[in-house]
Amino acid sequence: MKLVVATCLVLLVACAPSGNATPSPTRSPEWSIHDAAGLRIEAPAVWIGPEVLTATDSTGAPPAWVVYRDASGAEVLALMTWRDATASSIAATQFQSEFPRGAAPQQLTVVEGTRARTVVATTGYAQWSDASGAGTYECRHLFVQVDPRLVADVIACGAHIKGNATPTPELRNVQEQVALRLSVAGGQP
Repeated sequence: MKLVVATCLVLLVACAPSGNATPSPTRSPEWSIHDAAGLRIEAPAVWIGPEVLTATDSTGAPPAWVVYRDASGAEVLALMTWRDATASSIAATQFQSEFPRGAAPQQLTVVEGTRARTVVATTGYAQWSDASGAGTYECRHLFVQVDPRLVADVIACGAHIKGNATPTPELRNVQEQVALRLSVAGGQP
């Protein structure tokens, strides 16, 4: 019995964090980590993906889109990356594009516990139509400086429903957490 107690105490002391250690962020079992298009992405485990779609655009668009879908197959979140750029310059360029847009880019701080990251947010609008109807939807873009040479755009859009749609508050919250947790592929989460 004394040996068991002594072993437990030794393990407790050996495994206890030291005063200089930084606690690692907790990982929820409902989230999973994947590397795609140069990014390490932490996203809800119930989402399908990541699916990497290569771009065929020669206008300087990102080389790939990373798409996550829900169980029904509907797109819930998309990411794009740019090399050798800054989050604010990419946000400004996208804001100046010919696409309908909302308010000018603004810096936001996304927070989870003791972690925080500054992002640049913009809003864009798009339309859809098919045999079942038509509508407009809003997309919220969060531009993240993942490292000094890599920018990611984390995009959450409203559903394709008749009428107007915006991203739900729940999806906006998940979008912020994905943006906060992004890192370079192959790096530590």
